[in-house]
Amino acid sequence: MKKVILSLIVTFTFSNIFANGEFENNVSKTEFNQINQLEAYVEANPQTTLSEIKVNNPELINGVELLDDTAASSLSAVKDMPLVSGFWWGCCLGVIGLAIVYLVTDHDKDQVRKALFGCLIATVLWGVGGLWNPFSW
Repeated sequence: MKKVILSLIVTFTFSNIFANGEFENNVSKTEFNQINQLEAYVEANPQTTLSEIKVNNPELINGVELLDDTAASSLSAVKDMPLVSGFWWGCCLGVIGLAIVYLVTDHDKDQVRKALFGCLIATVLWGVGGLWNPFSW
């Protein structure tokens, strides 16, 4: 039986390695040519700023999508928790969920308060359940 299982594992492993083409590098080197030119220019002129490049050498950044300052400021921490609210993070994960909410929302008091209430409610429910039937574990 061990030989059969081992032969199946080896067969499936090698068939998957040779059948999948997802490990192939399809990116051509010419796609990064413009970025390489921009990088070489910045290395040659380390005091150059983006505004100077826009004025003096706009051909280096043609076709390159740049973020302006307003878009970069909107990339800061989120105000709402992903998937579920802070209450459920605190209720399901307890103190760890409270810490996650605190760090992810960048100290948003409303979300942290919800996570704290969730943590307290879960603690009370677990405590009452333990008092009600202490041998249920």
